Amino acid sequence: MSMMRTVDLAAVIRDAVSGTVIAFFTADVGIQAGPAVVKPEDQPYKPPQADITAVVGFSGKLLGGVHLSAPFHTAVGLASAFSGEMIDQLNDIAKDALGELTNIIAGAVKEKINDAIYLTPPKVVTGADHNVSYTKVLESTKCYFKTDNGPFFVEVFYKK
Repeated sequence: MSMMRTVDLAAVIRDAVSGTVIAFFTADVGIQAGPAVVKPEDQPYKPPQADITAVVGFSGKLLGGVHLSAPFHTAVGLASAFSGEMIDQLNDIAKDALGELTNIIAGAVKEKINDAIYLTPPKVVTGADHNVSYTKVLESTKCYFKTDNGPFFVEVFYKK
């Protein structure tokens, strides 16, 4: 990664995530950006706990990825707004829409960081008790959002 300080990187991440999410949902879903929270360096990384999490990984000069995490009702509403189809359950169309949205957000982060970063295909993990294992030495910036359908957050996590 091109010698970007953690504080600068967090600001770039926040701007890329918030700008992309707001641009996609302003017309379709009443959305408000909430706070962006940078994990303190002295705290271990904890993966998100939510009903559904879409993940796109980073490799290359930045190791980590992007999570979009939400409760089921919010995820279904986001998928419906994003796909332009009326979706009332977490089906394959909803999962594809959430994966693609996460991929677009990851692409915006990659573009803003402007370094040799490669993206993995999106994966969507569901279930109130889903668990994904990660190393505890990751940095993290979470951006929170509220919509008419409920809350969600986007987290960019990376190895320093």
